[in-house]
Amino acid sequence: MRRVTEVLLLASLGLTAGTAGCTSSAGGAQPGPSPRVTSATGTFAAYSPGATAVTYDPALVPPGAVATLSITQTSSDSRVWFTVAGLLPDRGYGVHLHMEPCGATGDAAGPHYQHRHPPVPPTAPSPPGPVSAPARPSVSPVVSASVSPPPANPSYVNPQNEVWLDITTRADGRGSAVATHPWTFDQAPRSLVIHASPTKTGAGQAGDAGPRVACLTLPE
Repeated sequence: MRRVTEVLLLASLGLTAGTAGCTSSAGGAQPGPSPRVTSATGTFAAYSPGATAVTYDPALVPPGAVATLSITQTSSDSRVWFTVAGLLPDRGYGVHLHMEPCGATGDAAGPHYQHRHPPVPPTAPSPPGPVSAPARPSVSPVVSASVSPPPANPSYVNPQNEVWLDITTRADGRGSAVATHPWTFDQAPRSLVIHASPTKTGAGQAGDAGPRVACLTLPE
């Protein structure tokens, strides 16, 4: 009887040790890194210093409209989700991520965020030696218009290289859009800009969506 008891005790200890070994092995797996999430929510109103959400055209983006943006990044890709309520019903708007925070005017948001940038053209060398100033004309010169920027290049200004979140609102003035990309942000965009019209894609007009009618500042 004593021998049988000892055998049963040894078997029990061996089973416990085996179970402990399995538990230790299963617990050795390391979880992957958590996604990085950036989000912002704002209620549109007239500009004031430090405002998060600004409407520049209350007729198209009424005060009280609310927008939310969320950016989720893994180690290799990104997902941007945009939703808005309180806009005009059944209407198209262009929506993009921009490089600078919102300001007193829509221009303060700067250019679109781009993952790849077009090459910078080389600067023409200055002529050698001193250059004499031209003679002053006898009559006042006609003031010419400012030089137009080069036409947009669709190879860089497109929804794959930028973040476009165009919407067409429903009958209740709500809209939403999602953009996914196989890349992450090398520099954080600082604003989301709502434009008056859907975004164009043709050569020379790619990225144009009309006036900037509202802006939502994003955290750094």
